[in-house]
This record gives sequence, C-alpha cells and structure tokens, in this order.
Amino acid sequence: MDDDLQPARLRKLIRGGWGRSLTIRESTASTMDDASAAAAEGAGDGHVVLAGQQTRGRGAHGRQWDSPPSSDLYFSVVARPSVEPASTALVTLASGLGVRDAAASFLLGRVVQVKWPNDIWIGRRKCAGILVESRTLGMCIDSIIIGVGLNVNRMQWPEALEGLATSMRAEATGQEPMDRAEVLAAVLFNMERWVNRLVKDGAAAVVDALRPNLALVGERIRVEGSEAVFEGIDHAGAALVRSEGGLRALHAAHIEPLES
Repeated sequence: MDDDLQPARLRKLIRGGWGRSLTIRESTASTMDDASAAAAEGAGDGHVVLAGQQTRGRGAHGRQWDSPPSSDLYFSVVARPSVEPASTALVTLASGLGVRDAAASFLLGRVVQVKWPNDIWIGRRKCAGILVESRTLGMCIDSIIIGVGLNVNRMQWPEALEGLATSMRAEATGQEPMDRAEVLAAVLFNMERWVNRLVKDGAAAVVDALRPNLALVGERIRVEGSEAVFEGIDHAGAALVRSEGGLRALHAAHIEPLES
C-alpha cells in the first residue's frame, strides 16, 4: 500500500468509531463486494474495506467507477444503523452530507455541494460518488454497505470525463498533493456523525442540513427522459421536480443539468 495509507498511521488519525476495524488491500475488484462479504461474516459497525485500486469498481445505475492506483480513495463501510429498510435512501443522503462536509473542510472558499442523491460536486464538476446497498434479514436491515469513490489527487481524466470530473487537489490552492489518510479520517468521521444524527434525530436533521448544500436547485434538469425544474427535496429527502404536469416527489431517479 502507498506510504500515505499505511495502517498504523491511518489508525492514529481515526477520530470516531468508523475505521477502527480496517481491511486494506493493494488491489481488489470492488470494495463494495468485499465489505458485503465481511458483513455476512459478522463484521461490526464501522468496519472499512479500503483499496489502493479497484479493477471493477462500480457506481450508481450500474456505471463503472474509474479507479486508478495511488491517487484517490476507494472504500466501503459496513454500517449497522437502527433504521427501517425504507430509510436506505436517507442513509445515502446522510453519507453524502458527510463526504461533502469533509471535502469542504479541506477546500475553504470553494463551493462543495451534494448533487442529489449521491454525487459530490466542486463547482459544477463531480468529485465523489456514493453507492449504498442494504443487506436484509427477514423484514429488518442486517447491514448497510456504503461505498465511496473520492477523487483526491488525480489530475488527468479519461476523455469521457474531461470537463465533468475534478479532484480535491485540482480544486485546492497551490495544487500540492493531499494526504489521503487525513482526508479518509475526516470523511469517515463526518459520515459517521451524520448517519448517527439520522438515527438519533430522524430525517429532518439530515434534510435541513442538506438543503443549503444542494446543487441544481431552481435549475432546469433532465430526469427520466424529460425536462423539469429541480425544486430541492421534501421532508423525507425525495427530489422535488416541477414539469408541465405539476410538482412530483421522486425517491429514486437520475438528474442532470439540462446543458450537460
């Protein structure tokens, strides 16, 4: 593993419960699959699988997550929050808010936002994606696997991502390489904090904190093959979109700015 992601140093930087139990791999197909297997074997709340590279990393909607070695963060968390199965979408929003807060703490003065429901934007470019999958036992959630791909130090992009993606380093003053261990510790701390807030205080705590940090509010978007205006989110975190047919609440959808 690269020098800035050595286990001993990572454990010194971890501030909360998430990341105290840690599996680190030089390369793996998918940290999501590894974390899901760990959960099935009894891994506790906050166990993290971290990889230096993924060969089949995946994002939302079946997309592949580009995962080159030695530059970014690819990890998945085994979470065991006391939430109903219907709350998985809110865990996605809480996790995204945590990633946003952590990235913003390193990029003072930059606009860091959540693009509903699971992307992190710096300005108008994607810096991170969150993928959440739940494992159920009967009618209850056994565990929730939260996968994060965060562009930390990457400075070059495949042609398909040019102009659409960015990294924390690319957006930082001076553009010096960032310490991925410090970034990971901040991300885990903030993710845990917001998921715990969701469990303790309910959806309103997350939704109220997320609203001022949402991208695309008031803008025309593409959603489900048609045009609409993104009006923000409702009390349950669903996207509010207004079209000729009126205002609708979408609990699962992919939205993009109209000009993209």
